[in-house]
Amino acid sequence: MARIVSLERYIERALSSADTVFEQLIFLGSLRDAYTGRYLHEGWMRVASPEEVHQRLRQAHQVSFESVLRLSVVELGRQLRFHFESIGEPEGKTSLLWLEAEPFRDLIPPECSPVLRELFVSQVKTALEVLRRVPDWPDLRAPIVLQHSRPDRSLLPQWSN
Repeated sequence: MARIVSLERYIERALSSADTVFEQLIFLGSLRDAYTGRYLHEGWMRVASPEEVHQRLRQAHQVSFESVLRLSVVELGRQLRFHFESIGEPEGKTSLLWLEAEPFRDLIPPECSPVLRELFVSQVKTALEVLRRVPDWPDLRAPIVLQHSRPDRSLLPQWSN
């Protein structure tokens, strides 16, 4: 039991260090092996079994995915803009590249329903098109609410004992 509590703390700490829910989703998506669908984190396997790590990360991924689905297209656009800025990539060029290559599909949890899968793809494509076609839209210039400044922890996975 202490191992699972430690794992939960590590995951919670990692997710709370992400600036936005979209960046949480990117982080969690990056921990899933594209060939096996298994979630892996070498460091966390020192405090929990590979199966425990997989199950907890799968659950966290689903929660983050659902949080991103609840964002408005404008807020998703703001978070995409923030992400592109944080990695130092030009927004217009990167938006076009993402529309062509669709790397955001790798952020969808494997057990996701086809309807939610298509909703997510549609929302991301729409937000990318907005960034590409109307980057100066005043609604996009509004600041995003960073995770660090938000006391509401409801976006983080709630672990059951």
